Amino acid sequence: MRQFPGYRRIRGAAAACLIGALVVGGLSLLPAAAQTPSAPALAPAPVPTVVPGKTCLVLSGGGARGLAHIGALQALQQLRVPIDCIAGTSMGAIIGGLYAEGVSVDVLRSQVSGMDWANVLSSRPAREGLAFRRKRADEQMPGGIEFGLSDHGQVQFPNAAVNTTQLEQVLTNLTLPALTVRDFNDLPIPFRAVATNMVTGKKVILQQGVLATALRASMSVPGVFPPTEFGGALLGDGGLVDNLPVDVARDMGAQHVVAINIGTPLASRESLDNIVGLTSQMINILIEQNIRAQIATLKPGDVLISPDLGDLSSLDFQAGDRAIKIGYDAVMAARAQLEPLALPPAQYAQWRDAFARRAQSLVAQLQFNAPLAGVEVRGLSAGIDQTLKARLEQKPGEPLQFDKVRTDVDRLFGSGDFSRVDYRLVSGRRGQVLEYRLQDKPWGPNYLRFGLGLYTDLRNQSRFSLQLSQRRPWLNSLGGEWRNDLQIGWRNRWMSELYQPITRGGWPFVSPYLDLDARPVDVYSGNNPVLRYRLTTQRVGLDLGVPLGDYGELRAGLSRANIYGTYLLGAPPLNNSSALLREGGMRLLVLADRLDHAYFPRKGWSGRGELFFARTALGSDANYDRIDLSGQDVASFGRHTVEVAARVASFRDRAGLLNLDYLSLGGFDALGGYREGQLIGNYLIYGRIAYRYELVTPGLFGGAAYLGLAYERGNTWAQRAQVSLSDLRSSTSVYLGTDTPLGPVYFGLGKAPGQKVNFYLTLGRP
Repeated sequence: MRQFPGYRRIRGAAAACLIGALVVGGLSLLPAAAQTPSAPALAPAPVPTVVPGKTCLVLSGGGARGLAHIGALQALQQLRVPIDCIAGTSMGAIIGGLYAEGVSVDVLRSQVSGMDWANVLSSRPAREGLAFRRKRADEQMPGGIEFGLSDHGQVQFPNAAVNTTQLEQVLTNLTLPALTVRDFNDLPIPFRAVATNMVTGKKVILQQGVLATALRASMSVPGVFPPTEFGGALLGDGGLVDNLPVDVARDMGAQHVVAINIGTPLASRESLDNIVGLTSQMINILIEQNIRAQIATLKPGDVLISPDLGDLSSLDFQAGDRAIKIGYDAVMAARAQLEPLALPPAQYAQWRDAFARRAQSLVAQLQFNAPLAGVEVRGLSAGIDQTLKARLEQKPGEPLQFDKVRTDVDRLFGSGDFSRVDYRLVSGRRGQVLEYRLQDKPWGPNYLRFGLGLYTDLRNQSRFSLQLSQRRPWLNSLGGEWRNDLQIGWRNRWMSELYQPITRGGWPFVSPYLDLDARPVDVYSGNNPVLRYRLTTQRVGLDLGVPLGDYGELRAGLSRANIYGTYLLGAPPLNNSSALLREGGMRLLVLADRLDHAYFPRKGWSGRGELFFARTALGSDANYDRIDLSGQDVASFGRHTVEVAARVASFRDRAGLLNLDYLSLGGFDALGGYREGQLIGNYLIYGRIAYRYELVTPGLFGGAAYLGLAYERGNTWAQRAQVSLSDLRSSTSVYLGTDTPLGPVYFGLGKAPGQKVNFYLTLGRP
């Protein structure tokens, strides 16, 4: 796992590799100065006079600024300062707790330097880990904030901006050596974390329980991360009440305190001109007050170190290496103050050796090769628990395999149904039991998302749409789900579908659906639109299908539809009062999606294949066949991304009675040099090769920007005999794109030989 500290790297690793990398391999008995070539050489000096007494390390919170603690720990090792106990808050609790458990400074540093914090702090797993139905929902309605609707009609909102499931997995993985520890005094270094009781507002000192949960609870920033249930209390970030817990260290018996304060400084007046700045300043004032109160309790012989982190904010996780160096330099600059607390080399080596033995004894108690006595799902109703249990990769009777656990957690989290997904190993009478712990979203059971779609060609074509999606999962213990998608504007559509698995394993499934669709269609003569009519489709259908893992799904089914054409503008070739076509037929549909982003993918592939056979025996006015195949493949090299896409389709009227031009090309990503629907016919060939450059790297909350270039070839033909690769038309497009909370934004232009330059400005999915 490349995330904090070790998310992706652990994906395919066995337990022995994990523990070896994080503990055994990282606890060198040599002095740290000999291991770090970049460290300044320590001049020979007489053995200092050691001040007797317990020395405690106090680490403050501060978000990404807290990564400076890793550099501080490295410097303390080089200065041979023993640490007899640790008290930390928020990020200080995470760094301090992991170090107290036995995770070495070198391992922490190497993991942080390659970490993908944007992924760890994402509200959901990487798109490859999403359930296929969630991938389709993202494609159909990008962006949008989910909120809930109770069965009594009460609107409810999420309790935090960020789901911490990914972070909790990281902490669980890294604290596995402390699996059997329930009293934090029994860690290699005694440890305390500080949190806030969100009901009473009082400080809570965490010294017992599951270490990973304690670390997570200490950094539950209100509004950003959801609060944590711990020991029956609802806990939030400890920085609200005690961001530099010197008093906690005193209670642990500290005679001497080394306090590292990396709290966020107060903002300037210029940044207080908006509600976000004022809210942040209010919180920082409260935190600064409790920090000053703790600093006032420091005594002679204590050491306070405040690294000058400058303009680094609590969200600057990408600047981890810089923060680590600043923390290291700040401690080295205080070496004169720390010298009385340092041990002579031989004595410090003995202290390190004892520390390593305590850490290794924790590892020795773990039995990852033994078969699991059980695998359970906790936190939901009994029927749902059993259904989810049947779909797990990790099975009882098998040794614990972290790649399977990772797959299970990704699938549970990627379903989009739970606010928390975590796992624990607990000791049972028959051996170790793996428990997946889940929590329903408290803002359900109906989940709503609003979307917005805008499009203009900066000439005479513009359209606007409002979108609403409603989803009701777990209608029953087998995982039935009801979904409704509504779009109003240029295109009006209501799609309602029931997805019902037949077995606990999730397949096969049945899916009845209703699809009502009405949209304007322009018909061109050459380069000019000559007709506009409204195409209305009323369709009902029933599919039988099987999921193809996380890749996609396969469906086969029957449908009936009435398709109308209503004249709007131009000379009407259609009869306004009668149905254009009654359709009844069979469909075979296969869908696959392994792209890492719905609109700006950097890797992966997708494919779609649909066969439809209309027959008079099934209620159709005519016999005809539709075939539509498409695919996409994407690869990236640094900031550079290359994409290849293709589509072939045909509409074959067996009796030649309908005289329809069913397929069309034109518009953005479909021969951008032509206007939407400008090329129509019954046979279609299309191909695209595109290049995209990442102008702005995405941050924790998106914001990536891209420059793209595409070369396209394609055409449509009315008759099969006309189809010829030598008759393909070409188009070149260039665009700027960015990912926003409301969906993708594109501004581009396309040019084809003999055509005017077409401009495009889009938001979301119009």
